[in-house]
Amino acid sequence: MTTNPDYPTLAPGQCPACGAAGTWAAFAGALPLAVGARVIEVADLVGERCERCGEAFLDDASQARYLAAADALVLQARLEAGAELRRVRRKLQLSQHEAAEITGGGPNAFSRYETGKAQPVAAVFNLFHLLDRHPDLLGEIREATATFQPVLKVPFRGS
Repeated sequence: MTTNPDYPTLAPGQCPACGAAGTWAAFAGALPLAVGARVIEVADLVGERCERCGEAFLDDASQARYLAAADALVLQARLEAGAELRRVRRKLQLSQHEAAEITGGGPNAFSRYETGKAQPVAAVFNLFHLLDRHPDLLGEIREATATFQPVLKVPFRGS
């Protein structure tokens, strides 16, 4: 393998995050994991940590557990968001198809949101948060959806 001369090469023991040399130390302990407002600690991790900036590199087993915890936390966040969307959708007496129409999503979008298979974009979540507090706005949104004609951009193919 060759190294590009335009890129700096790390010296042995140099931290790739902060560039400090000789600051690596054995690490055994917990690291925080955050997804949105949710924060958990993943315990019993092993690896090395930079004493200057705190960057950690975990051994393979610890890395696998940390990534599994991250996946579980993301799924939990998606399921909670999906449950909230389902609650508001039912309160508004909308089918999944109708909810997808007013948010501009595909026909299966709300099914995927509600089952945690997909993360709704902030605009969808914010719209349903507003409709939860102001259900009287649903009529206006339906009107706007019915009259909205998106401008389709057709690529120019030359003459």
